[in-house]
Amino acid sequence: MDRRVISLCLSVSLMLLFAGCSGKKVASSSGDQSSQSGQTKTEAIQPDAIKTVPMERSFERPSGNVPADLSSGKPAGSLAGTALGDVFFDFDRFQIRKDAMPVLDANAPWFRANANKTVLIEGHCDERGTLAYNLVLGEKRARSAKKYLQDLGVPVSQLQITSYGETRPFCKQQNEDCYQQNRRAHFVTK
Repeated sequence: MDRRVISLCLSVSLMLLFAGCSGKKVASSSGDQSSQSGQTKTEAIQPDAIKTVPMERSFERPSGNVPADLSSGKPAGSLAGTALGDVFFDFDRFQIRKDAMPVLDANAPWFRANANKTVLIEGHCDERGTLAYNLVLGEKRARSAKKYLQDLGVPVSQLQITSYGETRPFCKQQNEDCYQQNRRAHFVTK
């Protein structure tokens, strides 16, 4: 049953990716010929181009989720010792930041102490960018957090990933502080 759900999610993600990127040329950092010759047009997400989120792209925050405390990486108002800390990302990036490493390092012992639990790592983005782009970026953020934890010895059997892109924001204001809270990998225990 879980494999069918995962397969369905992956299929939908890929369809959204291809639908959102059809007809667009995106520059590659891989060094291919079109990138080197400068012939490729790049789809750029402009941080200064803040606009109102269309109604069809506005979603209510899921019940039970609370904004994270950016200074500690822990969800605000969570029970001490039971919550895994969120990690935050730079704009349009999925690499683990230096300030996120101690949070993930602190999360790793929880996995060892709770070997029978699985955790869903949710990748999230701010509202800038297309829906398809943000779904892919959210997945890359979740994968980065998963890879970092695996490198710390957390078994792959305890880790699952998903991407919500921009669809489940913690904060809905249109400013950088709010956007930063939405660019995260969030951990949900099962």
